[in-house]
Amino acid sequence: MPTHLTAAVFVGTRADLGPLSPVLEALQAADDVSLRVLTGVMYAAPDLVAALPTSVPEEVWREVVVPLAEPMGEMTVGAQLEQGGLLARAVGEALTAHDVDVLVVLGDRWELLYVVPPAVLLGVPVVHLHGGEVTEGALDERVRHAVTKLADQHCVASEDAAARVRQLGEPADRVHVTGAPGLDRLAGAVPMTDLELADLLGVERIERPLALFTYHPPTAQPGVPVGDWAREAAQAALATCGTVVATHPGMDEGRDEILAALTALAADDPCLVLVAALGRDYPRVLASADVVVGNSSSGVIEAATLHVAAVDIGERQRGRLRGDNVLHADEGRHAVEDALRTALRPVWRRRSAEVANPYGTGGASAAILDIVREAALVPRVKPFVDQRPAPASAPTGRPRTSEEEEE
Repeated sequence: MPTHLTAAVFVGTRADLGPLSPVLEALQAADDVSLRVLTGVMYAAPDLVAALPTSVPEEVWREVVVPLAEPMGEMTVGAQLEQGGLLARAVGEALTAHDVDVLVVLGDRWELLYVVPPAVLLGVPVVHLHGGEVTEGALDERVRHAVTKLADQHCVASEDAAARVRQLGEPADRVHVTGAPGLDRLAGAVPMTDLELADLLGVERIERPLALFTYHPPTAQPGVPVGDWAREAAQAALATCGTVVATHPGMDEGRDEILAALTALAADDPCLVLVAALGRDYPRVLASADVVVGNSSSGVIEAATLHVAAVDIGERQRGRLRGDNVLHADEGRHAVEDALRTALRPVWRRRSAEVANPYGTGGASAAILDIVREAALVPRVKPFVDQRPAPASAPTGRPRTSEEEEE
């Protein structure tokens, strides 16, 4: 094993910053690792530094953050393609300039299609977190599996995800069930009092039940009325809950329509509190919530750790592993409202209080650190592992000889 290595971690948006935060802390604390944090979709360097874990002083984070491009403004396919080109060039330059030994990426965001290939071309091993999962209602599904085939090592969150990665032909010794790293930051999260929440959100008081709301564009369903769907989902939350804390949607096409709908609704109803992100306060706010509602992975993956009921809306997370605390609702106000009323009943709250999170119990970041350390030693040649032997009659792939042709 190398005595010292340089690891780069790409952080595009809050979608990967939250789950990556424990991994960043572990890498930064390791004496044998030099960390570089690459960014360039949602964050300018100062904004990312301000959002990174407080366990590390900001002056240290400032030394390791490497901006690749200016943050995006509008969210259209054209803007994504333009930003992607900037990222690809800048990633290649950064990996070379900083002598990076290993690149760590998480999940399924569209920008990984531009971030990972430069590493592959440069021979920098890629460690991929959260591969093998299913989200059939989002473009993320395709990106995730594409990154799996480009990556060298896989830190997956569950056994079913590991099986899918192996099904894609990845060698079993490169697939590691670590659990979801984002759960590490939830350990010991103490709920905020209502007074603390009101002060954080800048409101006079918190009315119960408290809902945590996030609605992202369902990117595998083009042409759908995402603004209307988001508004109706938020209206359902307002009809069943006293205070609804809504965070901004993710950086995908459709974001602007959703944000416009929520902004207009918040202007008319003070019970809807719209914030850009909860950042470092997210674990304690989640611990304080009565229900999580929307189509974000936070309800499906993280809410179970803190035994919070969740309502998952629509198709975006379809097929994803989930705990017994999660209820599904179709799009539309009435369907979401019905599901929320069920989730807020005592019987469902008791069910949520007893749930075991299928994504693990914490400690993933320590396991991931060990895998990052070893990644530089793994051969670049990666065999494709067939899950079952080819039929005896299958062609061998070599040209037939003249004797065989005559036979």
